[in-house]
This record gives sequence, C-alpha cells and structure tokens, in this order.
Amino acid sequence: MKLIFFNRYTNALAKTILFFGTIHLMVLASLAIRGNMDALNAFHILSLDSVIPGLGSGMFNFVLSWCVVLGEYWMVYLILARPTKQNIQEPA
Repeated sequence: MKLIFFNRYTNALAKTILFFGTIHLMVLASLAIRGNMDALNAFHILSLDSVIPGLGSGMFNFVLSWCVVLGEYWMVYLILARPTKQNIQEPA
C-alpha cells in the first residue's frame, strides 16, 4: 500500500483513522438505508448540532452540510494535493 507519510508511525495512524472512518460511514449508510437520513447529515456526524440545535436535521441543512463537505474536498484537492516533482514523470 502506498505511503501517506514517510514516518512509519504517522503513516500507521493515518491509515487507522482512514479505516475507522470508512467503517463509521458504512454504519451511517446502513442507518440511512433503514430510514434515518439525518444520520448522513455531515453536521450531525461532526456533532455540530449539539452546539447549534437544529443544524443536524432538515433537508436544507442536509444539502448545506454536503456542500460544505464538497467545498472542503475541493479546497484540499487544490491546495494540499498538488503534484510534486517526484510524482510527475518526465517524458522520455
């Protein structure tokens, strides 16, 4: 499997967090299939609805939460996932 970090311990921690995050989302997806769509609200997943009541329910907040997630994804993709010189292969 490809390295995420060069430090072995940090790499193991990152992959552990990724693994448990994937399992967590699979459990939430199974809850959503059974009819609890609020389980997939990103604000509810992050427990932000305990700070701002009502943020984890409703269709508008559901769509807004995933717009925030997609915005964060694109920000990370554009800023942190830039190709480095070692990832770019020069033409032969």
